[in-house]
Amino acid sequence: MDFKGGIMNRFKTSYDKTIEVIVWLAKKQPGIDVYHAAKVLFYADKMHINKYGRPVTGDVYIKMPYGPVPSGARDLITGSAWLSPKQTDKMKDSLIIDKDLNYQLTALRPPDTSYLSRSDITCLETSLNKYGHLSFDELYSLTHAEKCYCQTFSNEKIDYALFIDDDNPLRDEILDDLSESSEYIQV
Repeated sequence: MDFKGGIMNRFKTSYDKTIEVIVWLAKKQPGIDVYHAAKVLFYADKMHINKYGRPVTGDVYIKMPYGPVPSGARDLITGSAWLSPKQTDKMKDSLIIDKDLNYQLTALRPPDTSYLSRSDITCLETSLNKYGHLSFDELYSLTHAEKCYCQTFSNEKIDYALFIDDDNPLRDEILDDLSESSEYIQV
């Protein structure tokens, strides 16, 4: 691997923004489940970092048996005990989460799009349209073939440097910018 490591988790994730992204997904595709939401977020983050030099959410991705998982989004959807009461309450006020149906999501309100840039929305829409309706098996195969998944050990954090396509003409520039500034960026 010839990338500059160490940019993987230096972004400051905004849980408020992540909640709005989840609400946005649930509004656009009512009944989307946690697995599909995670994969749509993964591909939106990958697309955004390749085009604009930063991810949409800045979430920490973990290599798990069913593919890359945005841990903060997963914690919000599954109701992790690590969440603050404010985050838990905001999720309860924003979404119906059906745990019996693989954590299917139904939005109770429109998303607050002031948290999202135009480029965020564009990448989310593209990812949702391309990946949101694929089967579990199709998403499993696609994500398990991703470089960032293949080059990360199980249950380890995935470095955002591995999200950047090798043939991206701006790859080195994105890596340089991210290695210098990612710890100061709250997405």
